[in-house]
Amino acid sequence: MKKRVIITTIVSFVLLLAVVLAALNAIFTVTSVRADFCTYSAEGRKEALELQQKLNSYVGKSNAFLDLKDLEKKVAEYPSFRVEHIAKRLPDQVEVTVRERKESFAYELADGRYAALDEDGVFLRVNPSPANRVSGENILLNGFGYTLNAQGGTDGRYFEELFSVFAEMRGVLGEVRANVVSATFYMGGGPNATETHYFRFAMREGVVIDLYNPKELAAEKGRAAIELYAGVGEYETKGLKDDEKTVGVITVNVVNGKVVPNYQPTVD
Repeated sequence: MKKRVIITTIVSFVLLLAVVLAALNAIFTVTSVRADFCTYSAEGRKEALELQQKLNSYVGKSNAFLDLKDLEKKVAEYPSFRVEHIAKRLPDQVEVTVRERKESFAYELADGRYAALDEDGVFLRVNPSPANRVSGENILLNGFGYTLNAQGGTDGRYFEELFSVFAEMRGVLGEVRANVVSATFYMGGGPNATETHYFRFAMREGVVIDLYNPKELAAEKGRAAIELYAGVGEYETKGLKDDEKTVGVITVNVVNGKVVPNYQPTVD
């Protein structure tokens, strides 16, 4: 008799648990995935529609047990997108904010095609030309020996230093593609003579920026050079005039521990 009571109690508990779980599943079932897309290109808008359809496949699944990493993986299938925000809105909704990465740079591959990168240096796609997916052309990265690795990243010289400079430029200029045409690496005295290495940035108006010894304070040098070019910050009253931006060179060095940019009207 006692054994029968125990079994009956267990069965009743299991049935109650099943009812509770069924009720929770009914309440916490995803009815919508609210995706907010920020796109810049026609291709991005097309991909956003495709991605929305894939995200809609989660409608009807349990929100309580939904793993948001699964949705992030769906977004990751589109290299030109990144997740800025994702969250459950219990009981029945999921919110996702997705932004198109700004394609900004390109370097030539061994087969003559180009690897396109976003403004932070993240690889986006292989393209037959340096054309930007929105309009115009990407900023060309020359002489760095960049190659794509198996993980979809970029290998080559001074990658981190170069993009730390571009980050400073973006902080001053906003959209660097509007002002910078290319960045070229010059070795100077040889592979080990880092003090003679330099980046040359060709600006759209004609002036160039030469950033020497990029192993040392690359970001700080980039900031000083672009502030002199734009006439902001410390160089608000000493910035380049419009006619000066059409010729010459801005060089950047460290003098007595201080980063010093200097404008010369001619280029060696």
